[in-house]
Amino acid sequence: MLSLHFLFDSLMADRSDAPIGRLPEHLLVEIFIHVPVCEWVQIACVNEQWASIFQGDSLWQTAIARNWPSAGLRKRWPGPIPRGSARR
Repeated sequence: MLSLHFLFDSLMADRSDAPIGRLPEHLLVEIFIHVPVCEWVQIACVNEQWASIFQGDSLWQTAIARNWPSAGLRKRWPGPIPRGSARR
């Protein structure tokens, strides 16, 4: 498995020809979901492409689906009960 140090070292030179710099976003998401969430802030600071991945919904939705598969099966909360609809 790739280590965080490898990921950081491969981009520290800021070269787009580095192996990790050529990976498409969906593969980076697959790598990032295996990294502990507490280290995501550090990873997001490596470069602008990675920061945009962490700001988007794709990584978060993938991580939630992997860690809590039943989360996607629940019905969404319909919202508050409109005034006058509640019985007393």
